Amino acid sequence: MTHPLFRKEIFVETAFEKRFQAMLRSAWYKRSWHVIVADPGAGKTMGIRDMIKTAGSRTILAVVAPKNNEEEQALGDQFFTALGLPLRGHWRTRKPKLMGHLHQYGTQCLVVDDAHDLSLEHLMFIKEVTDQGRLQYDHPLGLCLVAAGRGETIPLKETLDQPDPTWLQFRRRFDKLEPFCRIAGHTSAVVATDRRQSGSPAPSVARASAVPNAGSSAR
Repeated sequence: MTHPLFRKEIFVETAFEKRFQAMLRSAWYKRSWHVIVADPGAGKTMGIRDMIKTAGSRTILAVVAPKNNEEEQALGDQFFTALGLPLRGHWRTRKPKLMGHLHQYGTQCLVVDDAHDLSLEHLMFIKEVTDQGRLQYDHPLGLCLVAAGRGETIPLKETLDQPDPTWLQFRRRFDKLEPFCRIAGHTSAVVATDRRQSGSPAPSVARASAVPNAGSSAR
């Protein structure tokens, strides 16, 4: 939200943010992979920014999915910029060095906001970089693809559920129990539940109805 006096965005730890950040934190600690979905305007971006302040901008490396640019370099340049590295030289010479930089800076989790805008090339690039991390550096990375969606809509699920061996390998990386997660927003029902559970020590995560099917194909 924006403070009316100072015109400055202020993070407010709402019940949604507690649920959302609990999912991000779990992926960070476990180095697990998830597609995390919430309503547009729910506060996902603010929650990500606050987590980065807590963890460090290189420990949790967050970028925004390139819109209207499906080339892998568009996403790769976002990661280089988030690390504070210059975009000098040709992409083909910089690309193989990205995972080395992530390893050097101790990055533990990648977060892609607006992940519903990711192209097939972007997803393949993520797989290639993380494959390199595991094989060359023994450095697993957590991954949160944070997307906007209403109702039962689960962005990226149709793509990742394709029978092609490439996507099967991609799905195997996802968390067994919560590969696709929907975080409940500020509906009246959720607010009422939050009030009843105000004494609960841990935030709850509302899972998408499609999770059981996705989980069965994830491993």
